[in-house]
Amino acid sequence: MQLKMAMVYIAIVIGVLAALNYYPVSVSEEFVFQSKQDALSARAELYSSTMSGVDELTPETAAHVMSLLDAEETRVLVTDHRMRVLYDSTQGQSLVGSLALLGETRAALEGNDYFYAENSGDAITSVASCPIMIGGVPAGAVCVYDTDMSRAALIADLRRNFRGVSVVVLVIGVGICVIISRIFGRKISELLETMRTVRDGDYACRAEERGDDEFTYLAKELNALSGHFEAVENMRRRFVSDASHELKTPLASIKLLADSMVQSDDVPADTMREFAMDIAEETERLDRLAERMLDITRIDAGVADPAETVDLTAAVERAGRMLEPLAAQQRIRIELELEDGCDIFASEDYAYRVVFNLIENAIKYNRPEGEVRVYLYDKDGEVTLIIQDTGIGIPAEDVSRVFERFYRVDKARSRAEGGSGLGLSIVYDAVRRYGGNITVESEQDVGTRFTVVFPSLKRREGAEK
Repeated sequence: MQLKMAMVYIAIVIGVLAALNYYPVSVSEEFVFQSKQDALSARAELYSSTMSGVDELTPETAAHVMSLLDAEETRVLVTDHRMRVLYDSTQGQSLVGSLALLGETRAALEGNDYFYAENSGDAITSVASCPIMIGGVPAGAVCVYDTDMSRAALIADLRRNFRGVSVVVLVIGVGICVIISRIFGRKISELLETMRTVRDGDYACRAEERGDDEFTYLAKELNALSGHFEAVENMRRRFVSDASHELKTPLASIKLLADSMVQSDDVPADTMREFAMDIAEETERLDRLAERMLDITRIDAGVADPAETVDLTAAVERAGRMLEPLAAQQRIRIELELEDGCDIFASEDYAYRVVFNLIENAIKYNRPEGEVRVYLYDKDGEVTLIIQDTGIGIPAEDVSRVFERFYRVDKARSRAEGGSGLGLSIVYDAVRRYGGNITVESEQDVGTRFTVVFPSLKRREGAEK
């Protein structure tokens, strides 16, 4: 990539320098050609118009007319209509009497004005020709030639100067391009190295954030992604650790009870029955824990029951009926204040679990003779479920963590109640998955209030229309 970037930059520099070398020199040369054309064409027209006043075009009349005109330092040829030279201003190698089979004479004898200029590097040679009109027809031609070595030298010097400057600029530009490409390449290499480190499992690795360019933004995004991976990895390790601990406790109890049954030769039947009942309870606890862990795994994998129309009022009533024996056992009163027609778009199973878990927790962590009040209503396009208890409450420092997996506020009581620390986590994930939101308010020794808000089915159907 560094090589490609350097080659692109160098190609751009070379292109710009080539344009700078060509354009000024070309414009200067074109300007010289134009000035030559103006001067020589004007002189050729002057000579041809003067020659057009003679009765007959002969060497004598051509020489006589040209003697009256100032030819300066230019070379002038006058030909008749057969392209024979009648006059040549050159003294040393005169072409008088010879044929001038040239493009300029041919163009002039066809009745056209002609101009041509060329820069050979050492000199600028130019020629202009005009027809000599006698009686309305071309009777001859006047060709004016010029050789300019001084302006050719100036253009050559200009070209050399531009080339010299271009070489210096090219060397500097190539150096800058290489430096820039190496800087970019080094930044990319650093990002790639960080990516490889993160890929290998070191999620604490961070890319250096310096400057204020796209690479900095990319480094920030990479660091944010690494931070997310690190958080997920820490959560996964904590999950595995907590799950292992949760599984170990009932398994240890089952092993202890089983060993006691096996090692005791003369155990009363009542004691054996108690041992078996304890093993059954621990097995049920394992089963509940495994089921909740599977629920979390399915939610994390994005695998959940398809959403459908759910009557949340019916789900609350059903959960209340199912938990009435538990509430009666702990002398807890359940009060339901439900509004009909509170339909949401979610999984019926998960919606029931949300309601059941929240009411069950409100009963388990309540006081004897306490109460659980459940409110449900549809207002402003939102279905709101409120579950409020008169229980032990949650300490302020623990409120923000109640939805964490395997987190328990009162670990001893939670374990005694058969809790795994997964119920509220499953509730939180399920509510969020189906577009809802859940919050908790609590005051220690006063009670706890959970508020769940779902988009109502009415609002969803209105939005789809």
